[in-house]
Amino acid sequence: MLDRATAPQFGTIKDVSLIEPTIHHLDNGIPVFSVNTGIQEVTKVELVFDAGTATASRTLVASTTTKLLTSGTSNKTAAEIAESVDFFGAYLQAETSHDDCSLNLFTLSKYLPQTLPILAEVYTDVVFSEKEITTHLSQSQQQMLVNREKVSYLGAKAFAAAMFGKHHPYGRSASVADYDSITRNELVGFYQNHIKGGVKHIIVAGKLSKNTIAQLNDAFGNTEQKEPSPSSFDIEPNTPTTVHAEKADAVQNSIKIGRVLFNRKHPDFIGLQVLTTVLGGYFGSRLMTNIREDKGYTYGIGSGMVSMKNSGYLSISTEVGADVCQAAVDEIFKEIGLLRKEHIPIGELELVRNYMLGSILKSVDGPFAIADKWKTYLRYEMGINSHHNLIHQIQTITPERLRDLANTYLQRDNMAVVTAGKAMQD
Repeated sequence: MLDRATAPQFGTIKDVSLIEPTIHHLDNGIPVFSVNTGIQEVTKVELVFDAGTATASRTLVASTTTKLLTSGTSNKTAAEIAESVDFFGAYLQAETSHDDCSLNLFTLSKYLPQTLPILAEVYTDVVFSEKEITTHLSQSQQQMLVNREKVSYLGAKAFAAAMFGKHHPYGRSASVADYDSITRNELVGFYQNHIKGGVKHIIVAGKLSKNTIAQLNDAFGNTEQKEPSPSSFDIEPNTPTTVHAEKADAVQNSIKIGRVLFNRKHPDFIGLQVLTTVLGGYFGSRLMTNIREDKGYTYGIGSGMVSMKNSGYLSISTEVGADVCQAAVDEIFKEIGLLRKEHIPIGELELVRNYMLGSILKSVDGPFAIADKWKTYLRYEMGINSHHNLIHQIQTITPERLRDLANTYLQRDNMAVVTAGKAMQD
């Protein structure tokens, strides 16, 4: 019988293996990365495009275009598309990030021959009806009006602008009025220029059959492909700043602290991932222990590294009462100061190592999770050696190296401090 009075034995993770995809090419040259694993009879097909929000000339164009990919074709309305995939227990999903977008199909493997043609039709023949555009923009505009009442939303907008500049592709954000000025011609133009004929690669994962690649070739191998034109732009070093977005009736204040750094291809990125995990990346972190458990200022606080194709940044984020907002900011910098002055104790570092390795192990549990991991690596043109390097650095980084990184990158004078809510109280 299980003895629940005795804690389970603590174990350490030695390695996290990652299945490598098999690479194929369709007749038109589209690369296909297949992850053939799992025991469930399910398949995910993901079409990836270099068509993220940073690609468009202004806000809302890319995200709206992607969302409307399933809004109707020459032969099917949005409802008919939804019904046709639902009949087979499948569904379609469109996603957008700063750097890319994707159109995904989740289906039972045995129904892939029936559902793939629907995915192909949606990808190649979206019509962007005025009715669907109007409905989507109206709903999105209403959601923004709701979000504007949240200090987390106001803080995120102000933080992006403070980090990159309010007109930069990574720093700009939409206004309520922007929804009224989007035109069908802009959406069609973005679709024609960046999505149709612009499949960067296809990722297929799940329990695949010997015919899966042939079925993908039938669906997508005859489509005309344009020359890829991925977006790239310079990132100006951010000027450290203090910004407050006023919301006088706020119950809590949002705090966001960070600085522009680099993406996951930089040699110091993994070390900073370890460092920010110690600082605020898990429930037992220093910021959680101080600001939640000791001071009682917040329910939660976190820190971490964010990677994008052309840049990356460090971010610390929380929400606290307005009366303790400045005190919380001071405590955050106090914990940063300790990382710069003192070596992290070996016991604490070993706990963080095991937590991070456990999180990575969880992130590659199952074929769809493995596919998502490879989608990230492929975004940066990284291979299996990058995964091995990630595990190795987590396992071997020293307290001395972490203190050096803290002194190099965590100076208070280089940080942007962005708050949203009631006016700060000293």
